[in-house]
Amino acid sequence: MPHHHAKGQCLSCSIRPITIFSTLDKAEVEQIQAFQPAIIQYEPDEIIYHQGMEARYAFTLRQGFVKIVNTLADGRSHIVQLLRDGDFFGFGGLSGANYKHSAIALNTVDVCRLPLSDLLKLKQTHPKIETEMTKRWLERLHRAESMLVELGAKKAAERLASFLLRWCAGNSPDTWVALPLNRAEIGELLGVTIETVSRFFADWKRQGFIGESRGNIQMLDAAGLRLAVGVED
Repeated sequence: MPHHHAKGQCLSCSIRPITIFSTLDKAEVEQIQAFQPAIIQYEPDEIIYHQGMEARYAFTLRQGFVKIVNTLADGRSHIVQLLRDGDFFGFGGLSGANYKHSAIALNTVDVCRLPLSDLLKLKQTHPKIETEMTKRWLERLHRAESMLVELGAKKAAERLASFLLRWCAGNSPDTWVALPLNRAEIGELLGVTIETVSRFFADWKRQGFIGESRGNIQMLDAAGLRLAVGVED
């Protein structure tokens, strides 16, 4: 069961610089202090919201990893996105629609739960919030378009290498980076089989391109991996 921690305080929130309130100055944040999102913790595999549910909240991921999953009419499911700290999700309900996907915690996660009715009022009175929300919407659209291109145009090795390179981007070589997906989930996200994922992981570890240990990944030779696979990511 999710655990309700407390009411969020936007003025003192440590992750505000990466949220939809990041562009507000101190005076503007003080103006919205009546808006206090709930801080909620979910355990691994707990569902934050179900596909098809009435959309009443949006969420900001404070800590942890969340997978966004689409379930087909025949019961098959597919991971369509992987979220990290600062990601804003569930806001499709602002258009009056139900949730189009399910959001599931991959590990212990903390979220800020933002009532959509309050967000609608805030974005009307604070144009900066509306601008930032539009930016997040466009970023989500760009990610979806990029994934469609990868699934349609890239070979399995290119998809997997591109994913790992992006996931480890911004970290120095040899840095261990948490990777919360298992082999099957990576395959589900990228549209390849678990056997294919396992084979390339084994090959790339043997060649010294990557390291892997207990749910963590390190990019040891990004240039070598790009050259071997022929990707530019």
